[in-house]
Amino acid sequence: MSAVWRAAHAAVRRRRLQTFVIWLVTLTSTGAIVVALGLVDSASAPFDKAFAKQHGPHVVAAFDPAKVSDAQLARAARRPGVEAAAGPFAQAVLDLPRDGAHGLPGAVTVVGRPGPGGPMDRVDLWAGRWATRPGEIVVNRQSDWTPHDLGERIKVPSGPTLTIVGFGFDMSRTADAWVAPGQMPALHPTATQMLFRFTDASSESRLRAGLSAVTAELPEDALTASQSYLTLKSQVGSSARAYAPYLMAFGVLGVVVAVLIVGNVVSGAVISGFRHIGILKALGFTPGQVVAVYLTMVSVPAVVGCVIGTVVGNLLARPLLEFVFMGPDAGMFHRSVGIAPWVNVLALVGMPAVCVLAALVPAARAHRLSAARAISAGSAPRAGRALG
Repeated sequence: MSAVWRAAHAAVRRRRLQTFVIWLVTLTSTGAIVVALGLVDSASAPFDKAFAKQHGPHVVAAFDPAKVSDAQLARAARRPGVEAAAGPFAQAVLDLPRDGAHGLPGAVTVVGRPGPGGPMDRVDLWAGRWATRPGEIVVNRQSDWTPHDLGERIKVPSGPTLTIVGFGFDMSRTADAWVAPGQMPALHPTATQMLFRFTDASSESRLRAGLSAVTAELPEDALTASQSYLTLKSQVGSSARAYAPYLMAFGVLGVVVAVLIVGNVVSGAVISGFRHIGILKALGFTPGQVVAVYLTMVSVPAVVGCVIGTVVGNLLARPLLEFVFMGPDAGMFHRSVGIAPWVNVLALVGMPAVCVLAALVPAARAHRLSAARAISAGSAPRAGRALG
């Protein structure tokens, strides 16, 4: 085995250009495969992936605080069929002037929440911090907001002046902004918000049945409004569904092209070394050892290029995926898309396997040749385009 390694190590050092080409092609192809498979994975059900990552609620419900208490809502959330619940949260609708410089719509739904986490509807706080004191507000992501807008003040008509201390991202659209619970009395809340996840959320009818079971023991007309995640999925997923086939097609094409390039380069490198194979046989190497030398010679730069290519692919994929998933509706996905672990595992395992298989076919052919025939196959003069 030491003779095989020494011969392979010497071949790698002697054929520096060939080794560099294998390394470079493997690196770029692996990076392309990571990006391509990342596109395929992200384009497959982007809403479902982002919704699961933020543990979004199946139903967002608003209740009349004059008809139902927080204690009654807390008991209702423990009804059979409820997988998880969050709330109750005080909710107010602020009628802000539309010509203001704050960039918010006229009617703004504000909810009092103690923090961005919780059992569901985990808000991605992508800039600033959460509102913890009176006079502070966190704004749900809007297309025209930037971190430089932190500190902007919003004057509530007949209410306090609120300072933006953070920007969050909530794909479930449970609120346009959030404040600390202690701030809500000054905003005069008109509803109580509850978030539910049900054990069976496969259809709209099942969700309505689950919500009916929750409100069965509550006072009549206590529920004032509700929104299903299926309705939201239909609204925001239309643009993503439009470009998903194109992303998947380009991703699959990128994988196929990368595999073909690597296979051609590696097999060409082995074929060009037939003379070296004949010399190894003349020195006493067994056919199996000759194949092992060439597989090792190809695997060393291929594995190094594959590892570096995976890292490069992840670095390139993130901004590319964010760019792809930007748009009027698709912008909500860009905080949740990324390279799945299985993509990196497949690239790290699959690309070296492709290199080994590409080298194995011509090496096995040389394995069957005698030393004299292998030397002549690698040194016989050729004419025409084949030499080029």
